[in-house]
Amino acid sequence: MPSLIHARAVKECRERQVFAPAGTTVRGLIFNAVLGLVSRHQGEAASVELRERISKKSYIDFFPYPASDFLQLLYSAAELLAPKHGGSLDEAIRACGAAAVSGFFQSAVGRTLTHLIGRGDPKRLFSNAPTAYSTTVGYGQRTYVKLSDRSVRLHFLGDMQPVQFHQGVLEEALAAVGCKGRVVARPFSMDEAEYTIEWE
Repeated sequence: MPSLIHARAVKECRERQVFAPAGTTVRGLIFNAVLGLVSRHQGEAASVELRERISKKSYIDFFPYPASDFLQLLYSAAELLAPKHGGSLDEAIRACGAAAVSGFFQSAVGRTLTHLIGRGDPKRLFSNAPTAYSTTVGYGQRTYVKLSDRSVRLHFLGDMQPVQFHQGVLEEALAAVGCKGRVVARPFSMDEAEYTIEWE
């Protein structure tokens, strides 16, 4: 089983790196959030070893780093974390997405955004999602559509991260404003998908 997970992780990472050319970036706080998740579940040594495969230096939260490197980190971390998620690479990637949101909301920008939005107001949160994403990554376009009082849709184009990562991001964002709900992903291609978000 581990060899199958490894083979899939390597294959998907390489396929997605094609959509992450030079100049596409992810801020260090997202790298650090995933590394922090690995540290909590696998220990600090595993986190340091994983980071050193990609970079000899620590990541600085608001510095931009290559998106291709983040994909390598994400899939390597998910491979390490899969046993904690029933052997599921998808669930491990989703957990990495949730950790990324926790890292964002703990940052100065994220705390300010949470204060402005307030709890219990997902529509306001997700209407700001395109702006929030643009502060943390240097690629892609995201659009927001209100569907009803308790549902919205986000469309992502030019975003090479796996849909499970974004599901984790959006589910954790719902939890951050105190709401229970679900996120249904509809992928169209390797770098395009839409996410329907519904809450109670």
